[in-house]
Amino acid sequence: MDKESIRDKMRARRRKVPEDERKKAGRLICGNLMQSHKINLMLTCWQISTYLSSSHEIPTRYLTRELWNATREVCVPAWNAMDKTYMLCAFPPGMEVVKGHCGIREPAHRFPIQTWDVDAFIIPGLAFDMYGARLGFGAGYYDRILSKARKAAKLIAFCHDWQVIEDEQIPQEPHDIRLNWIVTEKRVIKCGVPPTRRVEPDAVDD
Repeated sequence: MDKESIRDKMRARRRKVPEDERKKAGRLICGNLMQSHKINLMLTCWQISTYLSSSHEIPTRYLTRELWNATREVCVPAWNAMDKTYMLCAFPPGMEVVKGHCGIREPAHRFPIQTWDVDAFIIPGLAFDMYGARLGFGAGYYDRILSKARKAAKLIAFCHDWQVIEDEQIPQEPHDIRLNWIVTEKRVIKCGVPPTRRVEPDAVDD
């Protein structure tokens, strides 16, 4: 299945999710992430990037509150009009929120955070596969952010379990960034290494 077909399928299904189901998923995913001994978020991460969820996305407010309560420093994407892309900005408790680019919420006041200073990224998307491939909305904003992340940073998908594609790989471009972990309301997945196609050597004539 090509990227646009997957996007159309996931968008349609996402629109049908009732609000109470999205809220429940947000609480369960938050719990799974915070309690995961595999990821060890609280033991290994201080500066954590999350995002301000929009209408059809799983709410991230439960996770943000838990991170604040654990005295972690939280940052979120905010639109950089000069570069026409997203940057990371601090999101401390009590920060006012405004609608920014395309109506997406962001901090009212900008305190830039350098991407390479972030220990973990909580990342949205429309679909993910078992090898960490992510399918977003096609603009490439998150890939540009993640391209500047430290190699040791944890890259974590935050999604419904049905957004994980298990029986095929999502098509990837050279600039696409693969994630390390997927956390859903049902499980925590350590992303595997994508299989490579074996190339047969050219036949040698006798």
